[in-house]
Amino acid sequence: MPTAAKLVGSLLFALLGFLVTRLAEPMMEGLSTVSSAAMINAAIGAGVGWFIAGPRAGGGWRAGLDNGLTTTICGLFLTIGAQGAIFMLRMAMRGHYRDPMDALEAMADYWLAVAARLAVPQIVLLLVLGGLAIGLLLEVTRARAS
Repeated sequence: MPTAAKLVGSLLFALLGFLVTRLAEPMMEGLSTVSSAAMINAAIGAGVGWFIAGPRAGGGWRAGLDNGLTTTICGLFLTIGAQGAIFMLRMAMRGHYRDPMDALEAMADYWLAVAARLAVPQIVLLLVLGGLAIGLLLEVTRARAS
């Protein structure tokens, strides 16, 4: 059932995913990335906002902070996983791997490389503060829409 908290969570986490991707693009030089990464990550952000953050809204300020941070972390893992899978599939279609295990190892290496490049203060602060702010906004939305 659609609710205002789900809609707001979906829109705000999509925006957060888009902004973080645009901020991180210069840091991804040398890694194989897709040109539509910002849109893919925004779609993942919309999904986690709708399915994770939205239904959990309404537990108070502390629960809102926890909800925002938890959803941000889930979205981060999903986006890194999805981008790694896209990388692996693109390289597999070009015949770069000998066997499936080689492809999985390359995907795990890609995850680690992306995580290392994203571990900078600008990205971490944007994710943490953005997630906390969205969690609080979801609490306000839930309180006003009820």
